[in-house]
Amino acid sequence: MEVIHRYAASLRVASAVYVQDRIDPPAGGRIVDVAGWAAEADRAEDRLVWLFTLLLIGASAGYGAVAVANTLLMAAAGRVADLRLIRLAGATRRQVIWLVTAESALVVLIGALLGGAVAFVGLLSVRAGLTEQTGVPVDLVVPWSVVGGVVALCLLLAVLASALPTLRSLRQASARSSVGSMG
Repeated sequence: MEVIHRYAASLRVASAVYVQDRIDPPAGGRIVDVAGWAAEADRAEDRLVWLFTLLLIGASAGYGAVAVANTLLMAAAGRVADLRLIRLAGATRRQVIWLVTAESALVVLIGALLGGAVAFVGLLSVRAGLTEQTGVPVDLVVPWSVVGGVVALCLLLAVLASALPTLRSLRQASARSSVGSMG
């Protein structure tokens, strides 16, 4: 004996029909048992949650990228005199760019560690609250590949947003000094 469940979404009711023989589904339809239907619904919900999580991370990372680039571009413009002084002290152009790049990378890594620590504490408290409310242990799942990708993207952006304006300002400064020495 086979059980077929019928659901009327508009009425929010369900009924079960017991049949003796197997019924062939209509074109485009299929017969699914309750466990199979529940597993499919669960997989579909998991995909939607994952998609929503990626959208949130993408929006946050995009905003963070704009903020990091803007801050570093403004900082590079404000440090032109400092960079000239470093050059006058005997540093090569490559050493100055390496210094600025290493400084930016260090700031991104410290920010990632501090931000990760704050987020981890928040996630632990959310997990504890959910476990207490549901009475079931809740796993803490962190998409490390996505987190690593976001940090790597911020690192790349920070290095570019600090090194390129520094290189440009050093070229302008050397062009001005060579023009000034000729005249």
